[in-house]
Amino acid sequence: MKRKEFTQSQIRYLRDRAEEQYENMRGSRSFRNVSFLLYIALVVLVALSIRSFIAEPIRVDGDSMIPTLVHNEDMLVEKMSYWFEEPQRGDIAIVFYPGYTESCVKRVIGLPGETVEVKDGKIYINGAALDESAYWNGEIIGSMDAVTVGAREIFVVGDNRNGSKDSRNPSVGCIPYAKIVGRVVAVVYPFNEFETFSRVSYQ
Repeated sequence: MKRKEFTQSQIRYLRDRAEEQYENMRGSRSFRNVSFLLYIALVVLVALSIRSFIAEPIRVDGDSMIPTLVHNEDMLVEKMSYWFEEPQRGDIAIVFYPGYTESCVKRVIGLPGETVEVKDGKIYINGAALDESAYWNGEIIGSMDAVTVGAREIFVVGDNRNGSKDSRNPSVGCIPYAKIVGRVVAVVYPFNEFETFSRVSYQ
């Protein structure tokens, strides 16, 4: 079958007609509505991606991290660093306790392979008392026999040591890496309480 040849004038005509129809469609209300909906969908998708994979604000619920974090403060939780590095001692982390549906905020104290013990009002790591003066100056009531942290697990406690349910409780125990949501990097609300948290240096 012989292929139909188009002249330059016919091509220009078809192009002009297509552009005219596109301009008419772009100016229509239905096109604007579709464009607006697509824009909203894109914004929502980006926001959900940021909250799921990069960072999100989470409200403090309870007093277990006093004085570092106070009930109803909003903290910023970043979620990317633990993709590339393991948790460090002193990190303030958002975790899920095994069997629990709500997340908790606690401080990372014990790392994989370490032995954690509570006695004489202090926490001991591998038999040596842990200097926590950077964020805790109290005395722990009670004791805990030595516990060895498993591979890819952390031992967490609340800064309010005598008012926190944490890894010292047998029903909680050590937290698997898979249950770690992210690291708290700042208090962002109320604005007058804004504070950032850097990594802790232990003596």
